[in-house]
Amino acid sequence: MTRKKNKGRVRQTRTSWQKTFDPHPGLLQPFSWSSRIPEVLHISMALIENDYQVVKSDLYQISDYVNLKHKTKRKFHFNLSHTIRLIKEDGSILEKINTTCFKKTFEQILLFYKRYLDVEIEESVVPNFRLLLLGHKQILDGRSDTSILCKYLIMQYEHKGRQDPFGMYIFNSKEEILKLQNVSMVMASFAPSIGQSENLDLDFCEDIWMFNYSLVPFMPPKDDTIAEEEHFKEMGIQELADEFKELYSQFRDINLLIIYPKPIAEINMGFVSRICNLSLDVVEFVRTHKGEIAELVFRTILENFIVASWLLKKKDPKLHQRFREFSTGRERFFGEKIAQQTDDPAMKEEAHDIVDKAIKDAGVREFDVATERGDIFEISIGQMATEVWGEDNLNYFLYKRMSEVTHGQWRVIAKYHLAKSLNPMQNGLYRYNENQNRFAGLVPAFISLGTSIDMLRTIMADIKDGELEILKEKLDALHDTLWKRYMTYYDKYIKKPTEDIPEKKEED
Repeated sequence: MTRKKNKGRVRQTRTSWQKTFDPHPGLLQPFSWSSRIPEVLHISMALIENDYQVVKSDLYQISDYVNLKHKTKRKFHFNLSHTIRLIKEDGSILEKINTTCFKKTFEQILLFYKRYLDVEIEESVVPNFRLLLLGHKQILDGRSDTSILCKYLIMQYEHKGRQDPFGMYIFNSKEEILKLQNVSMVMASFAPSIGQSENLDLDFCEDIWMFNYSLVPFMPPKDDTIAEEEHFKEMGIQELADEFKELYSQFRDINLLIIYPKPIAEINMGFVSRICNLSLDVVEFVRTHKGEIAELVFRTILENFIVASWLLKKKDPKLHQRFREFSTGRERFFGEKIAQQTDDPAMKEEAHDIVDKAIKDAGVREFDVATERGDIFEISIGQMATEVWGEDNLNYFLYKRMSEVTHGQWRVIAKYHLAKSLNPMQNGLYRYNENQNRFAGLVPAFISLGTSIDMLRTIMADIKDGELEILKEKLDALHDTLWKRYMTYYDKYIKKPTEDIPEKKEED
């Protein structure tokens, strides 16, 4: 009998590529392009102002010169850290570089990183920060055109004079190299070949990044306050909220006590009130740029909406009774726990008062109240949503999507509490967000209002009263308007392509 494998708390849908290497731990080594970017910075910078063929010719010329003069364990292939090390040993290498298109490139690198590299240069060199900025920017993405060209140039030189049975290193033009199938070939081949070369110095690369993090100006994203306020006004969010508020007021005039038994009517009124009131709060949070709080409240709304819809669908008084009794049982649990944790008579007294008050407010006897430690129902939120709306429903998807806000996962922390530098020389560095405003866009406001309308319509579907048809029609019409307005917002501000980071002017 085989032992059943214990399931851990981490659940992932791993790719077939990842699973292939499971029987061979350690065979597939992690590879980071970001940690190797400085090794090709000089080539990237040279490609900014020079034709590809010129850069290739000069790279070969320099590399041939070095390989003739210096016998290294691995063939010199003109990565930056190895070049700097050899320049410190042999000044003629820099002289050779200065006869090529790489002259300006190395002047800027040696000037900017002078405190770290400690290589003497001419005092007449004029700083050109823009060249360094663009040199970094165009290779941050390992699959960008410039990154592919940099990788291929080094790989092609490395294989010069060797057999090439698959014709991988015969391309001479940018157009050939950047064909889709050849880009994939470069991406696959670079990591196990040049990427693992002993000529590369990852400590050097890390030092370059740290130099940038420490001394290069941090460029925070622009303040979107004005744009967000314009979107709020353009989409008429406040007008939609005001119209909903009026319809919600009319709904509250419905006497649910003559439709449902008292305990159920009270629970339904509670759900309606909480969902609708919080939805209006979400609109206000969005208006005042409290985006993270808006998303936290939005997630709460979704959870209540799922539970309320499930209870309405089940129509089981015992489930409603369980919903009420659970709160009393939880108060008993926490009160008793507090009493156990303290030796202070006064605090013990207060803890017992919490329990007594909860039982009294519930109108039940003390011995009828169980201590609640677990969940309310023997069914999860996900199962509730599936019973109401079927598999893969939007409400549960949104609920799970917003869980990261509740649990404070990395994406949310980075979005709301850190600012990402737009300076390409800092490789997406995060620092404290100095902007007091937090932007979530208008999605929480749209969906929260829509969820509130759905809550009212769900209860009204239970009510057979012709006098309510006008209210139902108004809610339907508002829901349609809300959805159309949201799609306009989505098409215009969410689906639009992301604009490139504007380049700094040379005089900057």
